[in-house]
Amino acid sequence: MRELHVDDLRPGDIVNKTLLSKSGMVMLESGTVLTEYYINRLRNLGYKRVAVKDSGQRPVSPDLSNSRPKKRESGEALESGGAKAVAEMKNNEAALVRTEDSVRRFVESDLTYSRLSLPFLETARFRRDFRERVLSVLEEKPLANELSVMMQSDPQLFQHSLKVSLLSNVLGDVRGFDSSRLEELTIGSMLFDIGMTRLPETIVKAKRKLSDSEREMVRQHTSLGYDVLSKIKEVPQQAARAALLHHERFSGGGYPFSLKGQDIPELAQLIGLADIYDALLSKRHHRDPYPNNEAMEYLFAAGNYDFNMDIVQMFLKHVVVFPISSVVELSNGQIGIVEHAENRLAHRPVVRIIREANGEAIARPYTVDLNQNRQLVILRLVQGI
Repeated sequence: MRELHVDDLRPGDIVNKTLLSKSGMVMLESGTVLTEYYINRLRNLGYKRVAVKDSGQRPVSPDLSNSRPKKRESGEALESGGAKAVAEMKNNEAALVRTEDSVRRFVESDLTYSRLSLPFLETARFRRDFRERVLSVLEEKPLANELSVMMQSDPQLFQHSLKVSLLSNVLGDVRGFDSSRLEELTIGSMLFDIGMTRLPETIVKAKRKLSDSEREMVRQHTSLGYDVLSKIKEVPQQAARAALLHHERFSGGGYPFSLKGQDIPELAQLIGLADIYDALLSKRHHRDPYPNNEAMEYLFAAGNYDFNMDIVQMFLKHVVVFPISSVVELSNGQIGIVEHAENRLAHRPVVRIIREANGEAIARPYTVDLNQNRQLVILRLVQGI
């Protein structure tokens, strides 16, 4: 181990000891390979000296080469002609314009932010900052091109990635990430599933149960995504690692390396949680969305098993499952309108009852606080009332 002045650091040096901020937040993890981006970041944050590994030593992070699919060139699509198809999509300027328009509509829509449980002024600030970070991604042509590939390959996957970026950014924001780390999180969360665009469409969009070999191929999307992102100089290393490790699970039951607990980078944990939550609530090619209450039950059971309990609890506190003014059906058959959801468990808002279980309208609606009425749960959102 050597300790170098920040001005003596060079791209390729390997961090030997995790760097913490004054508040104890992880800035760079042990094993991180320094780039110009990271060196400049350390300099701007006022770091003077950094412990690095002696020349010739390897990173302590997993051997990424073991996760790459065999019998293919790194970064190429698995399906025949896939690499050519990806190149053609990147050259589709009309599709790029549509992609950029879709991203802008997402970050500017009031509906997008209805899923958040933040104080009014905090929501306004978060909305402004999140919009700025996402639009800055579009300014980098290689990143915008990959988003365009995603939208052309699978619009469902594209919309899912935008929602995952929103949810994981909320977690990064409330955890106090600085601007550089939020930038890493934004890039990583928008492109964490880019490896799916390098898989055969017949598997990705299959409306049937996949075979064991097909499921194993789908698992390769994390390594494929890492291959793609690690070759783009505008992508920070931690963002690329998040794509590789977002399916790792706290108990060690994830892939591709079966990492456990705090060995899983924080960015990968945040993105992984946002990914599974939105996936449960979204229509997929092979299934319909899960009911909101079932998605919540999964999250409650996932603490310290699939994800760090602190992250799960923070997520539940700041994400709205049932937006204000949405119409819901309770487990006793009553119909109500969500009236208040701030500073409470995401699945237990205050509901104003408008219809009894027998279908009769209520002349004088009244409220039910689901925090106080634990025997009641929301079964589903109701359309057309």
